[in-house]
Amino acid sequence: MGRKRRDEDQPPPTQNGHRSRRGRRLAVLLALAGGAVYLVRRNQRKAELDEGIWHEAPAPASTAPTA
Repeated sequence: MGRKRRDEDQPPPTQNGHRSRRGRRLAVLLALAGGAVYLVRRNQRKAELDEGIWHEAPAPASTAPTA
C-alpha cells in the first residue's frame, strides 16, 4: 500500500501553483524525433531491399514469335 505524501515531500510548485511543463514537452519532442528517425530508416531499408531485388531480376524473355 502506498503512503500518503506530506506537503514537504512534494516538489515546490512554480508560477501560479503549476509545475513546469518543460520536461513533458522535451519527452514528447524526443518521442516524435525518435519516431521520425525510425520511419526514415525503415523506408531506406525497404528501398534498398526493393532496389536489390529489381537489379538481380532476370531480363524478361523475348515475346517475339518464333517461326
